[in-house]
Amino acid sequence: MRWSQLLTLFALTSLPFATGCEKATDSNATAAHATAVNIDGSKFLLSEEPDGAIGVIAARESAEDGKPLVMVGRIGGAANPWIEGRAAFTLLDASMTVVTEGEEAEGAICTGDCCANERLTCTAMVKVVDAEGQLIAVDSRQLLGVKEADMVVVEGKAQKDKTGNFVMLANRVYIRR
Repeated sequence: MRWSQLLTLFALTSLPFATGCEKATDSNATAAHATAVNIDGSKFLLSEEPDGAIGVIAARESAEDGKPLVMVGRIGGAANPWIEGRAAFTLLDASMTVVTEGEEAEGAICTGDCCANERLTCTAMVKVVDAEGQLIAVDSRQLLGVKEADMVVVEGKAQKDKTGNFVMLANRVYIRR
């Protein structure tokens, strides 16, 4: 009898907390949606292609942390090149193509685990950031109107650490059509 009373008491006292969490999640989703509606993606798009773009492979080798960079590549190089709900995507060097796992071709990589090390040398994470350097909390497909395999030129700054991790902090994007 005591155990059943204790379990009932526990269930009743934890119910408000469970409900509160659910409501917080709903309001967070609403806030994220409101942010998405209020951000004008056109301010991150370039109408003309910038000069001096280098490929992802060259950028990984030569870019210096915090220095300006213009990089060109194709959205892709991963099974899912998108960061859901964020303006970030994987960029593949334009000289490379993606093939199905098990296939082989000159200048091609697959998205399977067997090509993971090879992908590191020819892909880069691109994060579209605001004037303060903060990642935009809107999916890049919605913000920029891009899709997988689009050729893009990104302008911004390199972020590179001593271990070789490389990220492009882009403040502007040009989509080749």
